[in-house]
Amino acid sequence: MISNKKMKELLSDIDLSNIELKNYYSVFERVRSNNEKYWIISNETDCSMCSAVVSKEINLTNFEWHNNEIYIANSIDIKQILNLSLKMFMSLKKLLEENYPYQIFDLVLSLSYSKDNTPPSADIRFYAVRDGFRIIDIENIENYKSDAVLIETVNNN
Repeated sequence: MISNKKMKELLSDIDLSNIELKNYYSVFERVRSNNEKYWIISNETDCSMCSAVVSKEINLTNFEWHNNEIYIANSIDIKQILNLSLKMFMSLKKLLEENYPYQIFDLVLSLSYSKDNTPPSADIRFYAVRDGFRIIDIENIENYKSDAVLIETVNNN
């Protein structure tokens, strides 16, 4: 796992191996009209006719990034949000490992602290890594826009 300094601080007293896993979401594999695979968390989302304005790989990766978002704002306590987010994050990781071991994914948890009367929140997103293309620049994770970020590359054996 890769995290920025703020996330490392938040995780310093948490044992990730003891996170309670639950099946909060399902992941569905779909095939586009040109036989390219993509993965979604909503069974209603469809990219079978997505236009390939840019390259095919970037188009599908961006589609997954925008459609595979889980937003968490269950408390005003950042630790409670982190706790629930980690359960969902680790559960999605296990699901992707078990059901799609042939595909590399980036699984991203970003946490935003309370600002200007806006409560803290978290986002979990995932996308397939195609031809080495990544949305998040892992080498420069400290520059990521969220306060705290955690990235797991799944199935990168």
